[in-house]
Amino acid sequence: MDKKNISSEADGGCCGQGAHVPGAKMFLIKGQKKRGLCIRNQVSWKFDARSLIPDMATLKNRLDAYEQMLRLHQPTGALLLLWPTLSALWLATMGRPPLSLVIVFVMGTLLMRSAACAFNDWANRDSGDGSGNSSGSDIKPWEALAVAAVLTLIAFCFVWFTTRIAIGIAAAALVLALAFVLSQPFFKRFFSLPQAFLGIAFSFGVPIAFAAANDTVPWYAWGLMGVYVFWALAYDIEYAMASSDKDIELGRRSSALILGRYDVLAAVACYGLYLAGMIGAGFWWRLGMAYWIALALAAACVVCRLWLARNRETSRCFAVFRHSHWIVMLVFIGIATDYALRLHAWPLPGY
Repeated sequence: MDKKNISSEADGGCCGQGAHVPGAKMFLIKGQKKRGLCIRNQVSWKFDARSLIPDMATLKNRLDAYEQMLRLHQPTGALLLLWPTLSALWLATMGRPPLSLVIVFVMGTLLMRSAACAFNDWANRDSGDGSGNSSGSDIKPWEALAVAAVLTLIAFCFVWFTTRIAIGIAAAALVLALAFVLSQPFFKRFFSLPQAFLGIAFSFGVPIAFAAANDTVPWYAWGLMGVYVFWALAYDIEYAMASSDKDIELGRRSSALILGRYDVLAAVACYGLYLAGMIGAGFWWRLGMAYWIALALAAACVVCRLWLARNRETSRCFAVFRHSHWIVMLVFIGIATDYALRLHAWPLPGY
């Protein structure tokens, strides 16, 4: 039998049942006769499982692509969300949050931040302004959208164990954040403070924490949320100062461009309103010495940040933005330490 016949019959055989099986090897057994049925060539398949296992280099590249898409190598965004939320949870429970709620808010914050990053990559896949596709071409758009949906669903499974009010506020925050991400490529072209709405969405962790802890959101919880909005505006101005050259090149608007030479002064004003609000929170909740020391350190950190950003150097402004969470981290440490030492609250014995 010639090679041509062997090849054609190997593909389909006498009965045309040949098929390509990944990870398998094909062997040809020549002319056989059995019960009057002529099987000129029989195809035998031998499965090779090793061919289905990706090599380590491919697997590593794949994991690196997902890491970049979810911004796991850039924890600043997650910490910007986490510290204000935990501060609100400690204040809402007088320093005694149930461990279950702590787990809910930590996991929910981390999952939603990663989901937002994946959704941002999908929404801005064709924008051409560098705001999307951070993971490169290894991650397809439908993969990013699927990952965002799965992470959001898991996060809402955590919130589901809280209260109805908390679930409703979380849903509203999700809608606001998704609306911003979808409109971001166009929003930056006609609105000068595009991330002001994102700052509001970032601050929704405050009323959600009060709702989950007390099944109600008092008026001062909304006031605390407003305080954190000013803080979000302050670090957004610093980020806009760092990326102003790119915004000009791409025809986008930002807070730094609209403020011009008054951008540093505006950041000072926003930080001042934030610190004033946290002073008011200290008096309202009657916090002790540990909190005031931490707030003083946070104020000193603000002064250092503004001093570094005064000349609007891109590298320094980016460095200032990457460490934005230090301020709210110090405030949270002050709140938790004060309750722990003064009231013997969580996590010390006596809770």
